[in-house]
Amino acid sequence: MKKTLNFVILAGLLGLTLWIFINNNDFDNFAELVGSAKTIFLLIAILCMILYWFFEAYILYRMKKTLNIMSSYASSLKLCMIGQYYSAITPFSTGGQPVQIYSMINDGVPMGKASSLLANRFLIHQFVVTFYALFMLIIRFNMLYNDLKLALPFVVVGYIINITILLLIIGFLFNERFIRKILYKTLDLLYRFKFVKNIDRARNKVDTTLMDYRTSVEEIKRDKKTAIELVLISIIQLTISFSITFFVSLALNFERGHFLDIIAIQSLHYMAVSFIPTPGTAGAAEGGFYVLFRVVFPKKIYP
Repeated sequence: MKKTLNFVILAGLLGLTLWIFINNNDFDNFAELVGSAKTIFLLIAILCMILYWFFEAYILYRMKKTLNIMSSYASSLKLCMIGQYYSAITPFSTGGQPVQIYSMINDGVPMGKASSLLANRFLIHQFVVTFYALFMLIIRFNMLYNDLKLALPFVVVGYIINITILLLIIGFLFNERFIRKILYKTLDLLYRFKFVKNIDRARNKVDTTLMDYRTSVEEIKRDKKTAIELVLISIIQLTISFSITFFVSLALNFERGHFLDIIAIQSLHYMAVSFIPTPGTAGAAEGGFYVLFRVVFPKKIYP
């Protein structure tokens, strides 16, 4: 039943995206538009994507060293690509980390260390992306408020989800027992409404996750220099990733989009769709892109 529902939701979102794409576009000059694209900017956009992967691999490599896991950079790059692939094909992008843990265990890494490494990575990523998007919202608030009022509710929901997760992580740093109690109450509620079938198994997963976070937090406390370095690298990594849209717009001769405007909208787009329950946020990502970026990209395109 659950798989059928996920399939129906995915099919519906993809159908809606296709309808929006076809209904709101004139394909008469599509081939000419693609043909007139500036190759240099497309290559820069591709390079940005590759750099994003290489930065992710470096972050994983540095974390392995912090946890005394013997590994090469090439192995970390492979681990990065495994995570990218499985996150793109699973709802909520949740498949990447379990498969990465499985891969590391196969390479001889103890399960506790593998889980702790990815808990560390998630903690840093969640911290950076949340405050990155908040910063962009502040410095570009007037533009976003005036031009994107219809999309703001979805963005706000995304902020609430991301900030809630971050607060749970921070709350755990100060009061593990309190956070465990909140999560247990949430599981009890979900169990009552039949969303959770095995309450004991769910509680065991919560306990395991909290233990992994505790281990990861202790590692961060012991190596503050590396933590700061990885936060800074994550900021650069996100900026590179969010810049891809800017360089594609330059390739297509769009001149209306200011760099900071596009970065700000891209960060809001990420916050709005990152927890949509479709494989790789399929459908929602494209629909959100159409709604948010129409303020900087022209409706009619003439090459």
